Formats: sequence, structure tokens, C-alpha cells
Amino acid sequence: MLTISKPLTTGQAHSYHQEEFANTEQNYYTQGDRALGEWHGRLAGEWELAAKVSSEQFHRLAEGQHPITGEQLVRHRFPSEQTTDKRKKKKTAEHRAGWDATFSAPKSVSITALVGGDKRVREAHREAVNAALNELERYIQARMGGNRPAETTGRMIAAKFEHDSSRPVSGYSAPQLHTHVVIFNITQSPDGKTHALQPRELYKSQAYATAIYRSDLAHRLRNLGYELDRGKEGEFHIKGYTQEYIAASSPRRKQIQEYLQAHQITGAEAAEIGAHKTRDKKIHLTPAEMKAVNLALAAEHRNDPVSVVRQAQARRHQVHQRVDNAKALASAQAGVTYARDRNTEREAVVEERLLVRDALKRAMGDATLDQIRGNLDKRIQTGEFVEVKRTTADTVHRSFTTRQMLAHEKQNIAIMTSGQGANGRLVQERNSSNMLSSEFRHLSDAQRRAVTSILESRDKITGFQGVAGSGKTTTLSAVRRAAEEEGYSVRGFAPTSRAAHGLEKAGIASSTLQQFLVKGGPRQSESRRLYVLDESSLASTVQVNQFFKRLRPDDRVLLVGDIRQHQAVDAGKPFEQFQQAGMRTARLEELVRPRDPGLKAAIGSFASGDVESAIQQLKDHGRIHQFPDKESRFRAITADYLRVPEKTLVVSPDNDSRLEINRQIHLGLQALGNIAKEEIRVSVLTNRHELTGADRQWAAKYEPGDVIRYTRGSTRFRLKAEEYAYVTQVDTHANLLTVQRKNGQEITYDPKRLQGVNVYKREERHFAKGDRVQFTAPFKEQQIANRTLARVEKVSPDGNIELRLDSDKTVRFNLREHAHLDYGYAMTSYTSQGQTVDRVIIHVPEETRDTKELINQRFGYVAISRARHDAQIYTNDAATLADRLSRDVSKTAAIEIQPFRQSGHVALHEGQKAGQEQLLV
Repeated sequence: MLTISKPLTTGQAHSYHQEEFANTEQNYYTQGDRALGEWHGRLAGEWELAAKVSSEQFHRLAEGQHPITGEQLVRHRFPSEQTTDKRKKKKTAEHRAGWDATFSAPKSVSITALVGGDKRVREAHREAVNAALNELERYIQARMGGNRPAETTGRMIAAKFEHDSSRPVSGYSAPQLHTHVVIFNITQSPDGKTHALQPRELYKSQAYATAIYRSDLAHRLRNLGYELDRGKEGEFHIKGYTQEYIAASSPRRKQIQEYLQAHQITGAEAAEIGAHKTRDKKIHLTPAEMKAVNLALAAEHRNDPVSVVRQAQARRHQVHQRVDNAKALASAQAGVTYARDRNTEREAVVEERLLVRDALKRAMGDATLDQIRGNLDKRIQTGEFVEVKRTTADTVHRSFTTRQMLAHEKQNIAIMTSGQGANGRLVQERNSSNMLSSEFRHLSDAQRRAVTSILESRDKITGFQGVAGSGKTTTLSAVRRAAEEEGYSVRGFAPTSRAAHGLEKAGIASSTLQQFLVKGGPRQSESRRLYVLDESSLASTVQVNQFFKRLRPDDRVLLVGDIRQHQAVDAGKPFEQFQQAGMRTARLEELVRPRDPGLKAAIGSFASGDVESAIQQLKDHGRIHQFPDKESRFRAITADYLRVPEKTLVVSPDNDSRLEINRQIHLGLQALGNIAKEEIRVSVLTNRHELTGADRQWAAKYEPGDVIRYTRGSTRFRLKAEEYAYVTQVDTHANLLTVQRKNGQEITYDPKRLQGVNVYKREERHFAKGDRVQFTAPFKEQQIANRTLARVEKVSPDGNIELRLDSDKTVRFNLREHAHLDYGYAMTSYTSQGQTVDRVIIHVPEETRDTKELINQRFGYVAISRARHDAQIYTNDAATLADRLSRDVSKTAAIEIQPFRQSGHVALHEGQKAGQEQLLV
């Protein structure tokens, strides 16, 4: 596995080199066995550096100097305080010496190489590190200064230091083969000029380089005769060791995990902090003594690393152990197919390295990088993958879409444009004027203009773009009334149950879009219809394509939404794409939900994309609170919630923090007596949302204990629709799952043969009378939509529960019938979209690998716009808040249309019809 540190300062680089990287005493298993420092990278070759790393050369490079001549290549920057254009104080960073990229071998590999004594395994690790570094170097970029984009150079200089042990724990240093690679902050562009590195692509390539390292290592180990077990993330382990022995050989990992858990810290960066905080003093044992300690530990757990090595050596000469070429090519084919399906399910355009990364994971040890690339190239040539051209001549960062996605997007745009001007007015002018002047006099001027624009449309498909909290639902009430008077049957849809329920407040009978697509559309005998698709930004390209194909000639469509709020989980951004392609779109940009002037101004700034102004407005009103450590921050959020628990919602980006905030609020309400102290521990099901359709067909992605719901059932396996079973065994080699049904019967099957499944994991909750809860899946028997909120009236140890829904309806059931329930105090921003509350508390945590992509402009905008009267933000770092909430994470599209505005309209592009315009109302 590859992990890349935060930038090293010059002082850190000097200190680490002396105390860590080049310190031979850090190796407890092979001291003096190998020169610790070696150069790597194209610049090392071009500068003709000797193989061994000298201290002088290392220190010069850390200072941004030429390693031989000492010439200053990168300007040395010293920390200082500067004043920005907006008169804010900002500290500049100290010079970045480089980055510590650490490749860590799987624990079973370390044991085999160091305790089992197989030097071939250690060499395989070295070769795998080199293979990954060679690929990583292709993505090295230079900072070009000013506002110029980074330039891909493909040149780096790095120093490699191989270590064989982890930090001591209680006098024991576990075998841990790993290589520190210090990538220096120097690169060279094709014109020969040197520049500092832009590390963004380095960090983005961590998972890619990890897959290459693991794949190369696995392939070499297979050829050495070792048998491998594969895990759910593409990782592998050498067979022959028990989990108990592996755990006993990893006390350092356990020590770090205990520290992180005690301090409620998560993420890769946090683990780095934990590693430094839990260091033990050095121990004094010779390599022979340390090996003897490890052999004794292995014997204690009835494991024998030496025997594992002997068996591999014997197995190496057996013909069946070697991967034949035909099998390797078949694995490459299957790997690329998996990568295609997994990535294009959720993005229309996919980077090549993501395709290669996932293909390597799927074919781990069976196919090489060259074979994966060869299969991908063939499929590019046949047109299965279509390269999406970039504006810059960048041959490294290739991106692709598929023929199918291109076809869907072209069809969608063609259906929209072909219906423009093809109908009469949706509602005759006299009828609409009379209605607005009588029944809907309460509408604002902006809302009236929006209604008029929609009703006078002659297009089959019309858009309605409204900022969050602008009164779209109220406006739709008038549209619905006028359309019904004109003879239309108005039917509503939305991608989520909550949004569909919101449409019903406008008097529009509604269901989820998915339900409509499954049922197959209206009968031919039904009257002409006006379909209203709310929260259209949450609809994917495929969903919209299927929806459009079910339309009849007389049907009309109104797409409603806000392109700045969250987008679909699956691929595409059709609502935004249609607007760019010239869809007639009424706009509503006047906020009516927020009542507080300061809050209204901040939400307005978010809605217009001016995040920096929004954050400043919130700061000016004392609405931003900084708590660097997570424990204090959670306590502050809980205390704020408990001040006014009614009509207050907490929004947090990730599930881990959401769970902890929910738990603390639950305990706080108990302490205040707002909910009962007597509580019942229950088992609930939480969706494994990270699994794509392709993942659900790969047995390695499942874990024993996972619960599967078969939405379609299976005649072959006699599974009923909506039946549940739980996973008891996973066979990664044969791609088989064994599940147990409620009646105790076990079934073994290949998950590729069963479609329509949802996968859950079991978690514990403690519910008490008075708890605020939410449904996390639809409850068909009780006609309850997903994300419906309720309050616990009764709960008993046998799982019987009585809830009072927010609609005032009371429901009773046993949690064994429907275990899809959770606390409702804190939500993710995606779940909160469509909610309206008096107060919102927004949690913006530290960035980790898990949270970085979740903290973005859409998160901030959706979260703050839930509030009527007040919004408070709690964060670890207020200074970086605006930058983090300005991050753009927009979906890709296979067909990108770049309109420009002129006099309030969108300019026409080739292929668009005259008269296509966006109306600003």
C-alpha cells in the first residue's frame, strides 16, 4: 500500500534523513545487509547520480538545490505573513522539501520475507515498488506560477530507503517490510527549466500506484510458488498464516488504532499523527535474536513461516501453479469490464488511471499491467471506449466515456431540442391570467413571472431552475392548477422519496422516478399528461433517458431543480446539460425561506457561487466556531443542539461523524430528561452505499455477516422478492457467496447470476421513548417513504416499536420486519436536501481521505439553505473554510456544452435551433 505524507519542511527532511530514513539501526532484521538509500526517477538518471544516496546530495535537494553543483533550482521560500486584497492576514508556507511516499508490504509478505527468510520475496517487493514509482512519475507536474495551470513533466528525483521493521511496542518490533520514497520538490519541464512540484496529481494517484504495487507484487509471488487470498479492496495475503498470528505480529497497528479510537481521530492523515504519538523507545536486539523471537511467536500460534517458504519453493516447479497466457488474458478482459461497469455507473467520463486501477484490483495477481493496458487499448480501438478530448495537449491524463453513455446523452438532448416549439401553449393566455389574478394573488412578482414563463411554453420539455428556498413548491401549485384546468392530468416524480413527498404539498400526486420506470409508464387510454420531475439535478442520464422514452406524443414535461445543489449518485448531469443546450428555462432566484437578513445574505452568496463572501457574512454575525480537536467540537455541537432541540437539524458530511453526533445528542437528551433513560439495544441495517452494481457481482466485496435483500427474488434459488439472507461464507477464488435464509437454509451462488440486490451491514442503536428517528429504506407494507422522520412512542426488548410520524400517523411493527431505522438528529447533506428547519448546525470536519471530496460547494450550499432562522458552522479550521467549501465536485458529461451568456440569454451553438433561449425571470 502507498501512503503519501503531508509536505515535509526542510528541517523535517534533514531530521528524518538522519534519524529515520538512513539510520541502519532502524532495521532489526537485516542490519548492514543492504545500502539503505538509492536514487529513482528520470532526473536522477539525467543528472548521472551514483546509485547510493549521500547525505550532502539529500540535503541539497531538500533545499531545492542541484544535488551535485549546489545551484539553487527552486526558489527557497521562508514563512511570512501577507495581507490579501481583502485585507486579511495570511501566512505563507515554509519551503516544501518534498513528500514521503511509503510503500508497505502486506503483513504476510513481511513475515514470509523476514521471518521465513525468503530473500526472493524481498526482491519482489523492491521490483514492485519500482514498477509503481515508474507509473507515478508519469503524473508528476510542475507549478508554473501565477494563474497558469500545472504542466505535466513526467520527471522526478526521489530517494528510496528500505526498512524491515515497525516501531517497537513493549520491547517487540514486528516485521514490516516497507520503503520510504522521498520525492523531492523539484521537476524539470521539456524546455529544461526547473520548477517546484504541483503535488495534486501525486495525491490523486495514491490508489492507482497502490494497485500497481500490489498487482506487480502478487504476480511475482505467484511465479515464486506462493498461493494468495484476495480481499475486498484488491489487497491480498499469502496463504498459510492464521488471522490470530497476523494480528499478534501487528502490535504497532493495534497500538495506533487504540490511540485513534481513544482520541476519536480517523483517516490516513490521522493515522500518521497517531504513529508519531505512540512511538516506543528503541530496543537492542541483533537480527538473529529478533528472528528467533518471531519464530517463537509463530510457533505459539501454530504457524510456520519457514514451512510456507519451503512449500512455495516446491510448488514453483509445478506447471499448474504458473498463470498461463490464455487465463491471464481472460482475467485482463474481466478486469477491464469490471472497471468499466464500476466507474461508468457513477461518472460519464472516467480517467484512464481509474480504469486501470480497478482492473488491476479485479485481476489481482492473474494479469499484469501490460496485459490490462493491452486489453483496454484494444477496446478503445473498437470504439467501446471513446476518448474525451481535453483542451490541452496532455497525453498522460487520458479520459474516456462509453458509446452507450454518448448515445444516451445525444438521445436526451435530441428529444429535448426536437420538442422545442412543437406544441401549443401549455395553458392559454386568458386562462393563466385569470388564475393568477384570482386564486394566486399571493405569489411574489418573481413567482408570477416563473409561472407565466412555464405556462406559455410551447416546448415538450421545459425547465424550472430555482435556488434553494425560493418557493418552487408554492409556484408549482399554480402551474398544477392551471394545467389541470387546461385538461392535463398532472403527475409528479422525483429521484428521492422525500422530494416526491414534497411535490404532494403542491397538490401533485407523486411517486419516485424509479417506481414509474419499473411500472412502465401510463396506459394509452389515459388523458394527456404534464409530468413534473422535481429535484431534477438528482436524476441521472440513464434515468432521464428511460423516462423520455416512455413519453407519449401529447405529454409535456417540466424539469424542476437547482443545478448548484447535489447531483445524481449515478452518471451524468442532464438537468444542467439541457440548460446549457438551450432548454427554455424559467428562473426563480429570490429567496423566501430564510427570514433572518444576515442568513439570507449568506445563502444568497452561496447560491451565486460566492463562497468567500458567504463565509465572511457568517463570520460577521458570529456564526462560525472553531474547535481544532474533534472531541471538543462534538461537545459544542451537541450543546448547541440541546439549547433548542425542536426544529433543529445537524448536517455533517460523512457517516462516521454523523453517527457520533447522533449518539452524543441521544445521550444529551437523556441527561436533560427530554427522552426516556430506559433504552433498548436494537440491531439496524445500514446500506453499503459504496458498492456499485459491478461490486455487488464480485464476491470479494462481501463480508460474512452482510445482509442481502433480494429485491427481485430468484426462481432458480427459490428466493422471494424482498427476502433477506445473511452472508456466512465468501469464496474469492470461485467468486461464490454462501448465504443463510431466515429458515436456516443455506444457498451458494455466484453473485453475477443474481441481479437486483441491496447489501447492508448490521449496526447497533439504542432507542428510547422520545428519540427522533428516520427510516433509511421504504417500508412498503406501512406505506412509509424512505427518509420519513418520526418520534419513538414505545419500544420493547422484543423489538416491537411504535412511532409517531411527522404526518401525525402512528405505526407499529417489529424491527425484525423492518430494521431500516436510524437516529434523525444529524444527517448528511445529501439526505438533508429537501428538508426545511428553523435552525441548522453544520459540521465541517478536518479533511481526510474519506471526507475531502464530501466537503465542497454543494455540501455547504445545501446545508445552510435548509434553515429559516439560523445557521451555525462548527469546524476544525475557520481560516481554510472558504477554500474547502469552494471546491467544485461537479459531475462529468460525455458531451460538454459550454454556453456563454449575452443580454441574459445563452448563445446558440452549432446544431441548436434558433429561438432556443433561457429566460431570466
